[in-house]
Amino acid sequence: MALPYREVGQKHMQVTPKRFFDFCSSHVPLLHAIAIKPGDVSEAQVRQLIRTFSDSVSEQPETTWQRLLELQILVPLEEGSAHYVMAQPLLQLINYLYNDAVPTSPEIIQGYIAALESARKRIVIGIEAGDALSVAMATNEVDHTLRRMQDDLDATHRAVMSEVARYKADRTSVSVRERYLRIVGLMDQYVHPLVEIVRVDGLLVSVLDETDLALRAAREQGVYVEMGMIARNERQIRALRRRSIHTLNESRRELQPLYDVLRRASAIAHGATLALGRLRQMKQDDWVINYMVQADRAGIECPPTDAILRHVINEVISHPPTPPPVLSMEENGDTPPDYVRLLWLNGLATDLREELPVKDLTAWITGTFPEKGTSDMLLGLSRLLFDPTMDVQFKGGKQKQYRTRDGVLEVSTISITRA
Repeated sequence: MALPYREVGQKHMQVTPKRFFDFCSSHVPLLHAIAIKPGDVSEAQVRQLIRTFSDSVSEQPETTWQRLLELQILVPLEEGSAHYVMAQPLLQLINYLYNDAVPTSPEIIQGYIAALESARKRIVIGIEAGDALSVAMATNEVDHTLRRMQDDLDATHRAVMSEVARYKADRTSVSVRERYLRIVGLMDQYVHPLVEIVRVDGLLVSVLDETDLALRAAREQGVYVEMGMIARNERQIRALRRRSIHTLNESRRELQPLYDVLRRASAIAHGATLALGRLRQMKQDDWVINYMVQADRAGIECPPTDAILRHVINEVISHPPTPPPVLSMEENGDTPPDYVRLLWLNGLATDLREELPVKDLTAWITGTFPEKGTSDMLLGLSRLLFDPTMDVQFKGGKQKQYRTRDGVLEVSTISITRA
């Protein structure tokens, strides 16, 4: 009989790394087969996998089963249960090696954000109290949380890329509807919600900025002397900020075209399914009456008379011809207003260079061209602000009002000089 797992746990057997990895290296197909099983596995299922994927000549199936329990590769769902799951650290390693990562939900990322915010508050409190130990503990927690966030974002990226590759490699074995639901699930459950988290004014960016400020304060005030940990956390924050944006952009770039194609294909398939379902429910005569063209039956049931034919021919012969179109050869002397606006915009930078530097650009353009409307003023300001030969500075402060021909512009002071 196999030794129950609870007895193994009671003995507190020490799992040596060499013994653990030697077993894993010689049973890679078996471990991968267990890892890809959804949910838990029973003892009977594991023994069947052992007989399928293990070499019974070099090692007996019973010995393999014992090693799975002794090395804590399989752990029971509860005490005395005959249903097992693979140990989570090993499952993550196998998923990483086989590129079978599971995408991370936004709720998990939000949990990481809450953990970072809690650690940041403890760092601030420790700095104010001069408590180096509490700052060190909170800094270690920041390091651990950042590493987990990085791993989960990478897992999300790998999962999305794997799903895209699976779709492109095999388009026949899976129905259009199933492929559509998979892509939509990735978009709606992982990509779209994460965009709201990592956007510029979102939660993640705000917490990362505040945590970075807290770490710098700990370093500058000398409360925490382990500079290596703080420097590593600051590097991780910068890398995580870039990596999160990159992951989402790449995921959306790969998924969006498939999403659009599958949405159209799914709509066509859905319409065809409805039509076929309706065809099965209707009688053949009803289908012919409602959906088939009746032109082939009109000549038999109601043939046209000679009088009708003569009337149709006479209408065709006596129908007045359409006169040919007349082209106007006279040119209008008025200059199109859009062309006048374009000429004004193109010469605006030349007019401004004669009066540089200008301390208030909005006042200059509204005062020089009072006949222009609000839309033209905004076009002119945009043209000057993005001119590569100009050096623009926004002064900030209280906004001023500048009157145009048909409205009022309310902006801060903008100065401009030659670049």
